[in-house]
Amino acid sequence: MCADDPGPGLVISHLFRRRSPRAERLAEASGLWSLRRLPEPDWLAGRPRRRTFHWGLGPVLADFQKTFLAEGLDRYLAEHPVELFSFDLGPAARRHQGILPLARPLGPAAIRRHTEAALRFIRRFYQGPLAVENYNFYPTGLYGHITEPAFIRDFLAEFGLGLVLDLAHGAVTAHNQGRRPEDYFAELPLERTTEIHVSRPWLPPIPGVWAVDAHAAPEAREWAWLAGVLKSGRVPAAAPVFIEFYGDLAKLAQALAALAALPNAPE
Repeated sequence: MCADDPGPGLVISHLFRRRSPRAERLAEASGLWSLRRLPEPDWLAGRPRRRTFHWGLGPVLADFQKTFLAEGLDRYLAEHPVELFSFDLGPAARRHQGILPLARPLGPAAIRRHTEAALRFIRRFYQGPLAVENYNFYPTGLYGHITEPAFIRDFLAEFGLGLVLDLAHGAVTAHNQGRRPEDYFAELPLERTTEIHVSRPWLPPIPGVWAVDAHAAPEAREWAWLAGVLKSGRVPAAAPVFIEFYGDLAKLAQALAALAALPNAPE
């Protein structure tokens, strides 16, 4: 890691909306925060911390720009020193309901065209680094192309984007395609990783039942996945790790302590 690296990052989720002694300790212990929605909690706003922002919408969605403005991201990104703005790579349709498309699924050319328009729009307000997060896969027509490692590699290179590597999403994709998560991770363009998100998905042992991203607290399996990608030597050393667990602060604190204890975790 670089000399001034803040170590594992902290997702500022709904758990931090209300100030508490544990929330205060966790916020003070991290030098890098990942915001997910606005406004920032009043008691955290203005504190001297490095910040990234991950937004859970995809650039092909019909309401991407309208929602961006409605949520105030234009003003926030223009006025605050956000180190990275990221969003979902997908879905592959302009409208959807859950995992089902409500519009005709898009091919690669249309996905690129809508992405290009969305990036031009974002650049009106934000000039910093951009990245997209890998998506889950379900065989419903909503995920064509966007979860294929070759498409992801070419897509990131074409638009100069980083990869937000969500290990749970990768594991769900692999499970729903009948593959090993480790094999899927290895095919992704890990060299472009800008952040890593860790949580525990539900991978059912029942054949034919789809996996889901449960956002549960990581356990031994998930730490092994993280250790594997870090040991690959392909992930940039400065890529921070964020735990995406939203259950309660006590379990989040335990997970952060487990992350800090990993041999290859950020120090």
